Amino acid sequence: MQIGLGQLRFSPSVFYDMTFEEFCAAAQGMNLHEEIREKQEWERTRWLAALMLAPHSKKGQRIKPTDICIFPWEKKKKNKGDQKMLAKVLKQMSNGKT
Repeated sequence: MQIGLGQLRFSPSVFYDMTFEEFCAAAQGMNLHEEIREKQEWERTRWLAALMLAPHSKKGQRIKPTDICIFPWEKKKKNKGDQKMLAKVLKQMSNGKT
């Protein structure tokens, strides 16, 4: 109830008329919005740090924001699956169906 009436700013009548699925969707949407806002703030801070360090770098060297730090959401996800094993399993599955 605190999330619905406080953070989501629903009126009591709107809050009590919602289904649980509608409330979950609204809460997830708010959470996604807040997460995006936080990411933007961190990226802005990193950009400002790069600008502040630029005059102190060597001549001809450019400091990029990603040189300062790379955030978890910017890291490339590693391919954990083994392609050979996947091909073997798919082959076994296709042979079993015929």
